[in-house]
Amino acid sequence: MTTPLPACPDCTATYEPTDNYCRRCGMYLAALREVAIVPGATQAPQRYERERATLPAPVKKAVTAVAIGTALQVGMSLTGKYLARQAAKGAVSAVRPKRERTAARQGGANGAAPESIDDPYADAAAVSETVVIRRVWIRRP
Repeated sequence: MTTPLPACPDCTATYEPTDNYCRRCGMYLAALREVAIVPGATQAPQRYERERATLPAPVKKAVTAVAIGTALQVGMSLTGKYLARQAAKGAVSAVRPKRERTAARQGGANGAAPESIDDPYADAAAVSETVVIRRVWIRRP
């Protein structure tokens, strides 16, 4: 009388009782050795016509963690940009004089164009620069 080989709880593949890890999915099986097995109504493992290509259990968990972390980073980045934009709009509207805001909304007095405001920086120009620094360390023996 031969004892049937135990089945992996993750992927239902059979394994030798001396194996530490499942050969199919990579689940840690050594911890299952000391667990008492109570006989009961168990389902027979399903047999597949062809081998399914799946990732091992530890890799599945790592991929899930990376995906969640990436989604959180993207969400926080978009939220931060949105909040910064809203704060900038609030700061501009707080600095702008009330008379200018109402004239801009109404299109000037009696529908005419709003009166011109002297801009002290009318002749100013904005300059944007990008500086790239590359540092190379050379070790000599």
